[in-house]
Amino acid sequence: MRVSDFSFTKSQLQSAIDTDIGFTELLSQETLTDEERQAQRDDTIERFIGEGLIQSKLQEAGQNDFTSEEEENLKAAARNLYEQLWQGIWQQAQDSSEEFTEEQVTEYLEESGYSAEAIYEAYTATERRYRAIDLYCPAITLTEDMVREYYEEQFLNPDRERYENDIDLYEQEILAQQNESFFTPAGYRAIQQILLEYPDEVNKGLAQEKVQFAQAAQAVASALQPLADAAATARDWDDISEVCANYAEAAKTLEAVQKAVVEKREALAMPLIQARVDEIRTAFDAGIDFNSLIKKYSADTNAQNTEKGGYPVHPDSRSWPAEFLQAATALQKPGDISEPVLTDLGIHILYYASDIPAGEHELTAEERETLNASALVYYQNQELEKLMIDWREEYEIETHAELLDD
Repeated sequence: MRVSDFSFTKSQLQSAIDTDIGFTELLSQETLTDEERQAQRDDTIERFIGEGLIQSKLQEAGQNDFTSEEEENLKAAARNLYEQLWQGIWQQAQDSSEEFTEEQVTEYLEESGYSAEAIYEAYTATERRYRAIDLYCPAITLTEDMVREYYEEQFLNPDRERYENDIDLYEQEILAQQNESFFTPAGYRAIQQILLEYPDEVNKGLAQEKVQFAQAAQAVASALQPLADAAATARDWDDISEVCANYAEAAKTLEAVQKAVVEKREALAMPLIQARVDEIRTAFDAGIDFNSLIKKYSADTNAQNTEKGGYPVHPDSRSWPAEFLQAATALQKPGDISEPVLTDLGIHILYYASDIPAGEHELTAEERETLNASALVYYQNQELEKLMIDWREEYEIETHAELLDD
């Protein structure tokens, strides 16, 4: 492939195409169709054409080359980013249940297009784009409407479409991963808790029931696979009636054992912790701040439970024990406090701290500053793309795409 005096080898282009396709599939967790692969292939070719056009223009202006100092700075930045990525992946690997070698982490980054060399090439391409923008693009004066349009198109609307009607996905991708979202679905409330641990007498008193529960749970798991196998091959109800009955019986037993555990746990725990519960309730009714009570009594001192104002809880949440969720959503208004709620985690006293505003995320001053800078780069790149359409007429372009692998 050639753009004027700048050539790219078949190996370079093919490697970039394969990396881009692999990275897209990694992000989507889906195999691309033939049409999608072709579209990604075309996008990669266009990216190389763009780089060739920019280098051709910069060469005319004597701005395409880097000084030794500039090269070293770019290489150092690339090495730093590579090391950060490598350490991040390595830490995730160490935290997982599977075993990974250092070579596998390096190979993973290579396949994802994040080798040190690839990062350096991306940095040099970005630096050349900035040079082309400075040389050829008209100055852009951002307006509030331009920034707003950019914000909605790039951040707000994608999050709204993804999460507004999918609480499970929002909790998996945003809450569980502690990521930021530019949109919050309606219906969330902030719940704080005082978590009391079960006295040792309770755990000892439930020893036999816990063994029974584990056995019943194993029986359900053992009955589930034959049911799945039978359902996959059955021709009619008679073919699976027996395995269905076995599974139903195992599930019924598990439910009964679980109910017995809950009832005995409450019978054992409440006499032991009632005085502490009454003490907390008396202090709360006397006007003691709930955060102060958390610090004094709670085993849960997580920042989300204290200075961040409480856990986000939604009626459709699946992240909480059923008893916890039921009690949290039953609270009528901010400022309400629950009766003791017993779960496998301990004894919870819940506090309805506030309603969490639905809709778009309110940007901080720092975030607005970052958004403005990002919007400027976005509009500058749009102007550069327009110029590059005209530049195509100025230079000879040969792609030889037919020589590439499908």
